[in-house]
Amino acid sequence: MDVLPNKAEEKLLKLSADPETRKEYERREKALSDERSRLEDAENTGILKVAKSLLKGGMPLNEVAKHTPYIEQELERMLKKQMK
Repeated sequence: MDVLPNKAEEKLLKLSADPETRKEYERREKALSDERSRLEDAENTGILKVAKSLLKGGMPLNEVAKHTPYIEQELERMLKKQMK
């Protein structure tokens, strides 16, 4: 029994055959990837600023790490790297 492609699959096949459409898709994917990277960098920067503030206020690193998405060693490495 042959399975016929659904409309979405048909459209995808047609679009992927067009080089200009494929290039536009790749440009869009790159732009989205770049934006995700910028947002991730901004989030990490914010987390590290808060972590530094908590450390300056006397909170131990292991406690600060509990309030971040990072384990203690990773947070320490990131903070040292940022200090350079």
